[in-house]
Amino acid sequence: MQLKSFADLVSKDDWKGNTFDLAIPNRQPLPKDDLRKTVTPLGPVVVFGASNFPFAFSTAGGDTASALAAGCPVIVKAHEMHSGTSELVASAIIKAAKKTGMPNGVFSHLSGRGPIVGSALVNHSKVKAVGFTGSINAGRAIFNLASKREEPIPVYAEMGSINPVIITPLAIANRGEAIASTYAGSITVGTGQFCTNPGLIITTENDKTEDFIQDLANKTVAIEPQCMLHPNIKAGYNKNEASVTSQEGVKTVAKIEGELKNNFVASAIASVSGANFLANPKIHQEVFGPFSLVVKSKDEDQLVAIIEALEGQLTGTIIAEKEDIENLTDIVDALTNRVGRIIFNGVPTGVEVCPSMHHGGPYPASSDSKYTSVGVDAIYRWVRPVSYQSFPTELLPESLKDN
Repeated sequence: MQLKSFADLVSKDDWKGNTFDLAIPNRQPLPKDDLRKTVTPLGPVVVFGASNFPFAFSTAGGDTASALAAGCPVIVKAHEMHSGTSELVASAIIKAAKKTGMPNGVFSHLSGRGPIVGSALVNHSKVKAVGFTGSINAGRAIFNLASKREEPIPVYAEMGSINPVIITPLAIANRGEAIASTYAGSITVGTGQFCTNPGLIITTENDKTEDFIQDLANKTVAIEPQCMLHPNIKAGYNKNEASVTSQEGVKTVAKIEGELKNNFVASAIASVSGANFLANPKIHQEVFGPFSLVVKSKDEDQLVAIIEALEGQLTGTIIAEKEDIENLTDIVDALTNRVGRIIFNGVPTGVEVCPSMHHGGPYPASSDSKYTSVGVDAIYRWVRPVSYQSFPTELLPESLKDN
């Protein structure tokens, strides 16, 4: 789907945003030159395969598709935990490139354990940009490496999120059971291995809060345990879940108990007061997997303060009733300053590939919040603008000529 959407995009020149400011030689007090602007590819792009998405964010995923569409050669560094899958997809891309007459070397595929191959690629003088989806630690390491080059290059890294979900007391009172069912499914879908997984739920405490939390927890752990993609993700989940739930004031409401199959994990729901959450940044960390922390704020002012205390996020969600709308302005404003996409009465899991989608957010959700890694606007990461002043028609790019 992503490959086809970018093929459709570049079948016309509209995406380039070409602009024409024609000459006015008789303008006073000074004549105006002819100026025309378009975009040009940055050059070779390195794409790092994503640990949690062997297809959508890896070898033939959005980074590769958008970079090729922009006119950039692509070098994919396969993720070591699904290198076989990556090799199969890479062979299909190479066959397609040959079949369609694309230049030799337009796509390359490399494997290797550890950071040696990736570091060499990022440091190579011919590489002009990097696409990455994964952890904050790995993404920041790549970003730092690229910035220290003699010629620094951009790194477009999507580095995860806890995706806060704000649920109003009225929504809980009117349809708490339905919300709990919906979010139990969203928390556990794909074993929670989505960067848009709802890892944080925030509500204002009242007499129905505890019942809702318990219902959400019961429904979540009632869903059968699932297998994670590989042992490294499982180890990270277990480590981070234990770290968050061991913090002062955090209570594990429910967790799947007993022996699990190989590489299966226990989903869990925990809760904490708004005061404890604000006092301890360690509670804010992402637990990548089927886990969510419910924060009980004492009032709306504290709820807004909790949103403002968060790091940058990919998404924020508001679950509310029609009667709540006039009181949501402060919450919407706070979320707008922290997230790249705001959902109303829905779930953050699932990302539509379309022009209006923005999959990015303030750091550390992504390294550059101006760009998306999903949807056709992802192409703008791999191009830069060029202006042509007083140029002979014969030397202009075809799309800038008068015809």
